[in-house]
Amino acid sequence: MRTIVELCIRCIHLIAAIVWFGGVVFSTFIAMPIVQRHLPSNAPLEIHNRLRRWIRLMIHILLTTGAMVFFIVAWNNDMAFNVGYMVNFVVKLAAFGFMALFWGLHSSLYRRHLEQENAQRNPSPTVNLFGVLTLIAGLAVFGIAMRLKI
Repeated sequence: MRTIVELCIRCIHLIAAIVWFGGVVFSTFIAMPIVQRHLPSNAPLEIHNRLRRWIRLMIHILLTTGAMVFFIVAWNNDMAFNVGYMVNFVVKLAAFGFMALFWGLHSSLYRRHLEQENAQRNPSPTVNLFGVLTLIAGLAVFGIAMRLKI
């Protein structure tokens, strides 16, 4: 039974990570450019708000299940960690924090851009920079997670 619970928690964690990172990629490269070109001016803001809700939910699920996975590893190792695991875990947590920070900045600036009445069709380079930094930090998180063998 314990193994099934551990696998379910890890599976939920992985699915939430894929949905969050995939949602960021989808909204940055596919949804928003197409919506801005082909739908009325208020549609991008509505779609962006819907995606933000899902992405925020995924962040909360990731933090909760990540803590659970950490304690599962601790429990399986009799509360003893080697230094390499802890260093990788802290670096992964820092990369996740940067990813969340960059996504929050990207989302806020993009939303402000969409709310402006006389907004240009293309967002400023700063908005795109934070979107790209989000994706780079996300790839770093996935790479470190592979190193931890989640």
